[in-house]
Amino acid sequence: MIDIERRDKALQYLIDTDEKTAKARAYQLGLEKQEKTIIGALILEMTGTVAEKEAGARTSHEYKCWREDYENAVADYEILKNRRHTAELIIEVWRSEGANRRQGNIT
Repeated sequence: MIDIERRDKALQYLIDTDEKTAKARAYQLGLEKQEKTIIGALILEMTGTVAEKEAGARTSHEYKCWREDYENAVADYEILKNRRHTAELIIEVWRSEGANRRQGNIT
C-alpha cells in the first residue's frame, strides 16, 4: 500500500526534477550534435586516406573524451527519466488503491 506521505514524496520529486531532467536531455542532445563536428575537425588535421583519417579521429584523445562525456550524459538523463517514471508509477498505484478502496475492493 502506498501511503499519502510516499505519494507526496513522489510528487515533490517530480516537481524538483522537472528542470534538471530537461537540462540533462538538452545536454545529451547537444553532445549528439557535436560528434560530427569533432570528427570533421579531427579529420581535417590528419593525413592519409579517408579511412585512415576517420580511424585516427575515432581513436583520438578528443573523441574518446567526447564519447565519455556523451555516455555519462545519456546515463544521467536515463537515471533521471527512470526515477521520474518510478515516481509516476507510485502516484498511479496510490490512485488505483484509492479507487479500489472507494469501490470496496480493498480495505
